[in-house]
Amino acid sequence: MCRPTGFGYSRVEISIRYGTIGARDTEVEPVRAIYDAFARRDVEAALAHIAEDVVFNAEGTAKLAGRTTPYRGHDGVREYFADAARVWEDLTLYAEDIRAIAGSVVVFGRVVGTVGGKPFRSRVIWSWKLRDGKAASMRVNTLSDA
Repeated sequence: MCRPTGFGYSRVEISIRYGTIGARDTEVEPVRAIYDAFARRDVEAALAHIAEDVVFNAEGTAKLAGRTTPYRGHDGVREYFADAARVWEDLTLYAEDIRAIAGSVVVFGRVVGTVGGKPFRSRVIWSWKLRDGKAASMRVNTLSDA
């Protein structure tokens, strides 16, 4: 929405919360907490919101680390955090639009980082399945270069 100011127009961004109305907010909170923990590189804080038998499909990092299978369980998530620290010179996840739908959370966003001295940017969708308030699975799908 544009509104006149004394100096032309200024853009006003309006945030709309798609898919997170009412009770669905409780599904979004564990996922947000995992992203917050990842930003701090605090694996133990992330694990507090992840089921012990999680299947974690972070194919980009796994491929860079020479891995061909998903990360499984809490030890697998610890391996993912270690692999991410080892293969990425820097890595930032931008969770820009979070939507809850029937036991799942879908996150639209971007991945920005540096790997092998080269910049990396991609638009992605993270798909999370929740069980008993914890992440039971996660899959990343790459959409395009950002």
